[in-house]
Amino acid sequence: MSIECHNAFILHRRPYGETSQIVDLFCQDVGKVSLVFKGGRSSTRMKRGMAQPFTLLLASYFGRSSLKTVKSLEAQTQVVPLQGQRLYIAMYMNELLYRLLQAETACDGLFECYQRTLISVARDDDPQKALRLFELTLLETLGYGINFDHDVYSDEVIEAGFQYQYKQQLGFFAKQAICNPQQVYDGADIINLSQRKLDNEATLKMAKRFCRQALANLLGDKPLHSRALFAAK
Repeated sequence: MSIECHNAFILHRRPYGETSQIVDLFCQDVGKVSLVFKGGRSSTRMKRGMAQPFTLLLASYFGRSSLKTVKSLEAQTQVVPLQGQRLYIAMYMNELLYRLLQAETACDGLFECYQRTLISVARDDDPQKALRLFELTLLETLGYGINFDHDVYSDEVIEAGFQYQYKQQLGFFAKQAICNPQQVYDGADIINLSQRKLDNEATLKMAKRFCRQALANLLGDKPLHSRALFAAK
């Protein structure tokens, strides 16, 4: 029996049978993996903290099908302390990964980015900057990174003092006379986004709008549960 062992975080879990769970992990070297966690709903295993979200785990599993079997899930750290808005942000990050990652497809650098972002969300005075940087890294990892430096049609350098439109999966181009205001961005903010400078409020708001538009095309019509939970509070 071949056993794989990886650093991992839980993205999602759901009941399976009377006492088990299906656990979707984000593993450092192999991306998203779905596992049967036998007895995972038992009080003994839950109290031992073997399968808690936002905890770095050492996951051992086996199997050749798309649905593998847990051998062990051992916590390597304590749960990252998250409350209120910060908890919803972390849940949103998990839902993005669960929805958008392909099964067993390695994501170079994204695991480390996710781990860093969890810590920043828990500790930073304003977690929004860390969240935007995570979203941008996720888009790039999935192959949907945007060129923030040049007009996609003219190839001219984007400049401060000018306005540009954004077209999904394409990029920015000089503003046309008639356009949707929600698709218009200031050149200065685009330049800041290119350099990952999100320290001023205007650029941070622009980054949120851009990331929401860019991700919406990938997520489709199915709403995000984490976003609905946050809106209800």
